[in-house]
Amino acid sequence: MTSNTLLLILGIHALALISPGPDFAVVTRTAIVSGRRAGLWAAAGVATAIGVYVLVSVLGMSLVLAALPGLSRILAIVGALYLAWLGIQCLRSKGQLPDAQPAGANGRTFVSGFLTNLLNPKAMLYFGSVLSQALKPGLAATDVALLWTLLVAESLLWFALVALLFSSRPVLAWLRARLVWLDRTVGAVLLVLAAKVSVLAVR
Repeated sequence: MTSNTLLLILGIHALALISPGPDFAVVTRTAIVSGRRAGLWAAAGVATAIGVYVLVSVLGMSLVLAALPGLSRILAIVGALYLAWLGIQCLRSKGQLPDAQPAGANGRTFVSGFLTNLLNPKAMLYFGSVLSQALKPGLAATDVALLWTLLVAESLLWFALVALLFSSRPVLAWLRARLVWLDRTVGAVLLVLAAKVSVLAVR
């Protein structure tokens, strides 16, 4: 793999990360509601799921989806249902910040971030089309390891920055009185995304 190819892939991935989506919404809300540590765990979950997708792409996810077109629809429907569930949870929120973090919250926020990305059809289509074309069968193992490390690190860095920003005291103080509306906005966005995904899945 040439350096130009590597930089191109990292650049495309950076643009995909910056684009607002379910991952951003979940990490942001988690950092605000449950604190910085929980937000970082959610960010780690998202980055871990991205690492899984990179590995699956190496194994030929695009070939599998081409051979089993029904699998893509099933994953899209499951992803839409999960996004809808997250959206409903946000809409039902009363906008209250917990005084203490319940036991095991870090593990749950990690799983939440992990599943949000893993069941996101946008991520599936992204890695199945763009990245799988760059990961040729003859690619050296060292190149695969380097690319996987850089993509996961880039993802973790971005979402960790998001978690740190939205868990900072100045930002948190400004949002404390607006948390109900933030939850409702995030919930509405997630429901819209779920609706779009479901429409595409049944076509």
